[in-house]
Amino acid sequence: MTEPNRLAVRLAQEETLLRQAYPGARIDRESLVVVLSGHQLPAGWSHRETDVLFQIPPNYPAGQPDNICARPDLTLANGGTPGNSQGVQVHAGKRWLQFSYYVDPGDWRPDADPAAGSNLAEYLTGALTRFQEAD
Repeated sequence: MTEPNRLAVRLAQEETLLRQAYPGARIDRESLVVVLSGHQLPAGWSHRETDVLFQIPPNYPAGQPDNICARPDLTLANGGTPGNSQGVQVHAGKRWLQFSYYVDPGDWRPDADPAAGSNLAEYLTGALTRFQEAD
């Protein structure tokens, strides 16, 4: 099986897991991104919710996702710039505020069975912790 076909099969398997954990999430196979719509933010942010995006590396699952993005106008409630933000970037044809977030390579353990190892839903769960405290 070619690499693009292998990735397509893997993403189809993972979409079920992702939607079970996050019903508002979807995989955009053309842009190789995961988008979660309407993520509720805690106090301390300039908005009550944001869409969230992260890229799927072309060599996924061996290559792990890196960084997480939110709406481009997201700030701290006081108007300040959030820590670990990397500025506004363009992903999947839209502007996003990108934040640094990664999983330690030793903790990324994909398996042939997506449910048995590291997967997109697990990455999203970890990445969303970035928004738990506004800083």
